[in-house]
Amino acid sequence: MTKLKIKKGDEVIVIAGKDRGKRGKVIKVLAKDNKLIVENVNVVKKHQRANPQKKEIASIVEKPMPIHVSNVMYFDKAKKMPTRVGRKKVGRKLLRYSKRSDELIDTE
Repeated sequence: MTKLKIKKGDEVIVIAGKDRGKRGKVIKVLAKDNKLIVENVNVVKKHQRANPQKKEIASIVEKPMPIHVSNVMYFDKAKKMPTRVGRKKVGRKLLRYSKRSDELIDTE
């Protein structure tokens, strides 16, 4: 399992697939599978079965599905373009930075 360079809360842009060009925030990171769940990207319609015990009726729900991390790029707000993410050693910490604008992403 590799360390992913994209984290929860990052804004990403889809570079491949049916939703190419869409932007959204990362809702969840599935590091084990190298996948991400991004809001309003890769949304599918799922048929929900009725559950009388929970007083739910049958319906069709839209649900975001995971997308592979190789199909998205970090969205650089300074340059307003997608960029690759690198790592720099600042003090004792390894922080992420945008390779396009050379600015730090993490400020911790």
